[in-house]
Amino acid sequence: MTTGQNKDIRFLNDFMDDADAVLEVALYLRVSTSQQTTENQMIELVEVCNRNKWKVVEIYEETISGTKGVDERVELNRMMHDACRKKFAKVIVWSVDRLGRSMKHLITTLSQLDDLNVDVYSFVQGIDTSTQFGKSMFSMVGIFAELENNMRSERQKIGIRRALENGAKFGRKSIMNDELVQQVVDLRRKGLSMRGIASKLDVSTTIVQKSLKQDKDAILET
Repeated sequence: MTTGQNKDIRFLNDFMDDADAVLEVALYLRVSTSQQTTENQMIELVEVCNRNKWKVVEIYEETISGTKGVDERVELNRMMHDACRKKFAKVIVWSVDRLGRSMKHLITTLSQLDDLNVDVYSFVQGIDTSTQFGKSMFSMVGIFAELENNMRSERQKIGIRRALENGAKFGRKSIMNDELVQQVVDLRRKGLSMRGIASKLDVSTTIVQKSLKQDKDAILET
């Protein structure tokens, strides 16, 4: 935690005595670009904590696109590590999409927190997993994520089938052509080995073998 974060946390918790706090929580704040600020998120979430007498014990704040890989989200990883250490009982976020870079990643993050008995409160959606309604809502998120994946998979299959029907070919395009085959055959007839031909033409020995098989007069190595 940085010095600035220490000051922020002391300020946030000035409104209550330790005896008044009913729950220790963490704030997770994220914006996508340096032109944005987490200030508005902070204001709203602090008010939520004040109303509920939640004591902020840690702030995780980062500026990074939600599409970035998990390994690049340092603060999110730090939060998950602290969750394993039972540093807090609930994570407070502006919106659930702050936590995940995709629906699949979001579900994974929420599931991991649930396994650690750490609840999540999302301000925008008004969802709190410490309530039965909140747990049900997050379960629905998982259902829709699965539905989205199934629909995407089905669309891909339909697209591939239509492309094949229209004559499209998938896979790596072969480099073999009549000119290459003739070059291979000519070099073979000059006495070069298949490895020598492959090296000279910068192709694989498999390509050399296939080229030679197309010419019945070419002598293959034994």
